[in-house]
Amino acid sequence: MPIHSDFSQLLKVLGREKPDRPVLYEFYMNDTVYDSVVRDFEVPRGDEEFHKRMKMALAFHRLGYDHATLLPGKHHYFPELREHHEDKRTYSLNEGSCIDSWDSFERYPWPDYDAGDYRYLEQVAAHLPDGMQLIPSGPGGVEEVVISLTGYENLCYLMVDEEDLVDRLFEEVGSRLVRYYDEVASFDRVGACLSNDDWGFNTQTLLSPAQMERWLIPWHRKIAAAIHRHGKPALIHSCGNVYPVFDWITENYEGKHSYEDSILPVEEAYRRYHTEIAILGGIDVNYLIMESEQAIYNRSRAMLELSAEEGSFALGTGNSVPDYMPREKYFAMLKAAWDMRGITVVTR
Repeated sequence: MPIHSDFSQLLKVLGREKPDRPVLYEFYMNDTVYDSVVRDFEVPRGDEEFHKRMKMALAFHRLGYDHATLLPGKHHYFPELREHHEDKRTYSLNEGSCIDSWDSFERYPWPDYDAGDYRYLEQVAAHLPDGMQLIPSGPGGVEEVVISLTGYENLCYLMVDEEDLVDRLFEEVGSRLVRYYDEVASFDRVGACLSNDDWGFNTQTLLSPAQMERWLIPWHRKIAAAIHRHGKPALIHSCGNVYPVFDWITENYEGKHSYEDSILPVEEAYRRYHTEIAILGGIDVNYLIMESEQAIYNRSRAMLELSAEEGSFALGTGNSVPDYMPREKYFAMLKAAWDMRGITVVTR
């Protein structure tokens, strides 16, 4: 059967309803996956950034998704003055602090969101397969960006020694992200928006609940409100043990992405929370790397069967598809949904 995208199915999931067939959700994959289903000559002509975004969108379609993630334009990212780390597997949240005082705050080259250029969104939307909608993600989240500018340990000191400076840091970052989501949510081919902001690690949140309530959560409320103003669902991707403050997520967002077996397996997260918020993805990345294809298929199918009666679930990884994950393992997860939908996907 040919693959037909139908974003209304994901909307049913986000409305905590039962979709008509299994639904997939992913934050992003990698070039190895994109190349396995889309050839370069099949991508409409354009510059390098357009080619990258369009190939990603076409790959989402051919793998059976009803949406495609859209990454921000380069001008939306906050310049990081730390050592280049994009090619690193891991890096410290403390390295490369560039704001540690009022002087360095004033000298920082803050991005100009008033001069935002959204033509990249219109270009991709013009070539999007029928039935699909875009889900723009942010250039990092409020907490992520602030930590990238100050370093984690330094931020902890500033919260005690320079509270006014921390107020301004969160305002400068948060206000720009509110502006960004208000703009992207206004486009017709945008079906929802993803606020991607990691709040925790294995045992707790990075900031205390009191610190989050003061500096972080007000901006997430404004981000969600900006998206909702345009009648679009607001989704959040947040790694780590965020369950002590999970009420703040369910109060503002329709869907939650990112789950880890070492914190709370997706099966248990579904049982606890699916009546409050849609559960997106959840098959643990480490599990996908370490287990057999048959075990992955069986767990993914069981998760779809668990959610079959009440919905409020879309199948996907617990985080994303890194390039060190064997793509056959990723496809084994997807095949559980493909088989239940009666479709066949050809990969190279």
